[in-house]
Amino acid sequence: MEYLESLQLAFPDLAADINIIGEYFNQSLWHELTLKLLEFVKLPQLQVEDTLFQLFEKFINPIIKKLNALSVAKLGIACCKTQKDAAKAREFIKSVGDTVKASNEQAYIMCRAEDSILALKSGATKEAHAILLDCEEFVKKHEAEDIEPLVHATYYTCYATYLKAMKEYDDYYTTALLTLVYSDLEKMAIDEQQSWAYDISIAALLGEKVYNFGELLGNPVIKSLDNTSLQWVPELLRAYNKGDLIQYEKIAQQYGAQMGKVPELLEKAAFLKQKIQLMALLNFLFNLTASNTVVSFADVAKHTHTDMGAVEYLLMKALALGVIKGIIDQVAQTISVTWVQARVLDREEIKALAAKVAAWSDTVRHTLDLVNATSAELAHHQ
Repeated sequence: MEYLESLQLAFPDLAADINIIGEYFNQSLWHELTLKLLEFVKLPQLQVEDTLFQLFEKFINPIIKKLNALSVAKLGIACCKTQKDAAKAREFIKSVGDTVKASNEQAYIMCRAEDSILALKSGATKEAHAILLDCEEFVKKHEAEDIEPLVHATYYTCYATYLKAMKEYDDYYTTALLTLVYSDLEKMAIDEQQSWAYDISIAALLGEKVYNFGELLGNPVIKSLDNTSLQWVPELLRAYNKGDLIQYEKIAQQYGAQMGKVPELLEKAAFLKQKIQLMALLNFLFNLTASNTVVSFADVAKHTHTDMGAVEYLLMKALALGVIKGIIDQVAQTISVTWVQARVLDREEIKALAAKVAAWSDTVRHTLDLVNATSAELAHHQ
């Protein structure tokens, strides 16, 4: 309690919060105290170096065995965020991990994952990756044992941070989406939502294996960029996802200045041009009817805004990426499409697909009626 009194003197504007913490402590209401502490460590006034370290050392440590181990790990991770000295932060989080390991290995893994980020910040990239691989092994080994969502979220957040630093866009895209699966967006600050939405969007654009953005566009986090200076990002994603080259050109003209401030997009300009042509190709082929799967090079050129001389290369690129399967006839200048990569559809696309299924059903019904009528006529003549 002596520490809480000194804390109240240092932060008089937080007196009400500190009094509540003191009351929960005096009444041994450990669950309520834990929840309050998790809120308390997020307050902006406390985001000063060593302040949260002191809170943990002088107040949380003496009662650490009375608190939930996962919450202790979460408190420890929050305290690390304000420490500029990476070595000191690593020593601290390792100590927290060692404390909770005996009672809850999942809490220990949370601390290990956070340590990987601290290692990354200090330039020890190989060590950071090695730690993450250890965490990954634990998560996979205990997948069927109901690992807490908080543990998943912490692990995937740390792994995504590493992949972003390494510019491994494809793996980052997948891992970041998994992070959101295990995170509660309603409890996530709007600026954090926007950061995730922006980073995942850039990874989607730059990823060499990502050719459908439906999962991202269907995630509520993307809405955090609406009506902001970054609203061009979801607009650009939608244009790409539909392979809409005309809309893409409009967005490039309207938001050229903003897009020009993203060095990764400038560096990959040629790749991004080819990517939207490939996505236009995928959209075109995906919407073919079952009776019309042989496509001329001329039609491909038309739908992808590609010169006739470059169509075959575009098709070969799509085949090499594995996003389509088919046979090119160089003489006839056609491609016979046998398979197109599955897509995560939006509502409009689902309606279009439903219409195609209905049309196919009508065709089958008509054929069946014709067969029945013919069979009856043949039976009559016999």
